[in-house]
Amino acid sequence: MRHGLLAGLAVAGLALGAGPAWAAGDECGGIEPADTAFTAAEVSPGPARLYFLDSPRADSTRANAFLVPGDAVVLSRQRNGYGCASYLHTSGRATAGWLPLDALRPVPEQRDVLPTAWAGRWSGHRGLEQQVQIRPRSVGLLQVEGTAGAGRPGTGLAPAGNGTLAAEVQPQGNTLAFSVAAETPRRDQGEACRVRMLLLEPYLMVQDNHRCGDPGVSFSGVYRRG
Repeated sequence: MRHGLLAGLAVAGLALGAGPAWAAGDECGGIEPADTAFTAAEVSPGPARLYFLDSPRADSTRANAFLVPGDAVVLSRQRNGYGCASYLHTSGRATAGWLPLDALRPVPEQRDVLPTAWAGRWSGHRGLEQQVQIRPRSVGLLQVEGTAGAGRPGTGLAPAGNGTLAAEVQPQGNTLAFSVAAETPRRDQGEACRVRMLLLEPYLMVQDNHRCGDPGVSFSGVYRRG
């Protein structure tokens, strides 16, 4: 399977060039804390290239990043016949933007999975140094550990901040959720780190509440094994 993601473009939702002003709700930067419904989909057979768009409207600006038939995405919200799609290239470059729903076909969700299906090292957005390691433990429990940084893609500089995850969790089929109290709570943190994970092959979808590390750090996104 060939992937048409153009190198160097991290988030297609931030389209290059001038375009129509965004209305409230037009933004699509990937998995957000307020998102509640997630589905896997793949690009249907048809045109050789399906371009990401900067808004869910007919006058959208087309981004440079594109997918090809068979490429898989995770949809986190829908509007006006478009879905906010997150895609991760095998190189670790992440892309998010709007795609027309009529150009996608759903991938059946496998909800009844064994705990061993979660096992492995999962890698997310390379620019944010997102890593999650999941190991089976006794009695159906999973050991979840993760690291992420507040990336500075393209600068060659070290991350401006970091975050870690460590929890032992019992999954419910293809979903799991947990909270982790901050070791050194910040005055602006206000609440514990909350994480939700969902197996949507070929991805592991991770959603957090932006309270799982230093400011600017998030584990949210889609991850691939390896």
